[in-house]
Amino acid sequence: MPKAESLNKGSLHLIIYYNKVSTKNKQMKLLALDIDGTLVNSQHQVTTPVRDALLEAQRTRNLRIILASGRPTAALQQLVQLLELERYGGYLLPYNGGKAIELSTGHTLHAQLLSQDLLPQIDHLIKSHDVDVLSYTEENILIETAANEYAQKEIDITGMSLKVLPNFMNTFTEPLPKCLAVGPTEKLIRLEAALKRELGQYIDAFRSSDIFLEIVPHGVNKGTALASLLEILGKTSKDLIAIGDNYNDVEMLRLAETSIAMGNAPKDIQQLATFVTKTNNEDGVAYALEHFLFPS
Repeated sequence: MPKAESLNKGSLHLIIYYNKVSTKNKQMKLLALDIDGTLVNSQHQVTTPVRDALLEAQRTRNLRIILASGRPTAALQQLVQLLELERYGGYLLPYNGGKAIELSTGHTLHAQLLSQDLLPQIDHLIKSHDVDVLSYTEENILIETAANEYAQKEIDITGMSLKVLPNFMNTFTEPLPKCLAVGPTEKLIRLEAALKRELGQYIDAFRSSDIFLEIVPHGVNKGTALASLLEILGKTSKDLIAIGDNYNDVEMLRLAETSIAMGNAPKDIQQLATFVTKTNNEDGVAYALEHFLFPS
């Protein structure tokens, strides 16, 4: 097991796992891959062409896949199996990079969590904007009320079960990886501004879809998590391909030398990328890999 050091810095809780990772082949390429709106289609499925392209890239191009998602760890396991990521040495960045997991060993390389000291303030701001808040254990989605249409969307996406805990913000004794505010876009926009204004030195807030607002420790995003992973692996941004479709993908798209936006991404996200592929309903990931890894 790797050596771990736990640090409390004000309202942040940081765990760093010291685990030297060996990379035998210097030609190894890394693919940071968002999930919802990118890897999966509108039915939350990985199509056969996309799966085949990713398996072929791992087999023949020494590609290592990093699933970088706002989803919790448990909601990634089916994809890990489908894409054979343990076999090929992939990685997970759940909670928008709040954790980094090496699949070949199961080791957590890095974790940055919300301190429980912040939860009452987060809870107050969310409730004052009349939206619901979710959080997670390794097995469940946690909520204070029965699922509404917005919470049900997260249940449908993750496949995780719901657990209702009245006043759950006051029941936690350990830091949380993230909170998710769910509701109408216009309310989330106002909440995002309020969170940044009042708690911006401790947390970051960004929309991962029109109805989801991610709340994570300050500095946590897919880009910073990938930068740390690249350092562990002895790689640079030149070795990284990133594919995404939304605002929680901005930092990783900016980090990667080869950045690919989905055809269904907002126009300003597409403008950040070096290449725009087809949509997630048109096998856009497979089309991008064909362009960059399997040119005719």
